Amino acid sequence: MPAAQDRLDRGRQYTAGARPGYSDALSHDSDPGDEKTLFTLRPTLIFVTIWYMAAALGVILTAAITGALHRYISTEAAVIVILVIAGLAFILPVYKHIQRRREVYTLTNHKLEMRYGLISKTVRNIPLRNIQDVTVTATVAQRLGRLGDILIDSASESGKIRLHEVHHPEKYADMILGVLRQRY
Repeated sequence: MPAAQDRLDRGRQYTAGARPGYSDALSHDSDPGDEKTLFTLRPTLIFVTIWYMAAALGVILTAAITGALHRYISTEAAVIVILVIAGLAFILPVYKHIQRRREVYTLTNHKLEMRYGLISKTVRNIPLRNIQDVTVTATVAQRLGRLGDILIDSASESGKIRLHEVHHPEKYADMILGVLRQRY
């Protein structure tokens, strides 16, 4: 038993410690045990909320109009019209909500991970050593809401990777750059 424990301890020292002939950065990349999540975020919910509010307003206006026309429309027809309008009005907000829920961005001290999808999933992992540039872009409307997109230029990917409609994008871009400065 002590011999087995001694081999186990030596194995831990070998995998967790510095390995002969390897740089510290390489040993960090190859040891998944020290991976820490720095942030996990999704696109903002603000625009989805605006779509829900517009749909609710449309349904309320439809109910008000059918109420004003109660002399000309039967109650059953008014209810059917309101339900149909409500169903149609909420299709787009629900779709936008599902789109938002299907995107998750995670930064660890080793990689940037992007998850897409609800039923079928796509996971893209970009090692931090491949990130060449981090840019924040924001339209006038996005700037008013303190939103923006983070564009990441990676050596391993063709084109730029876009993290869509992120609250306080400068903060997250600085976090990515900070991890890059620490590691490389």
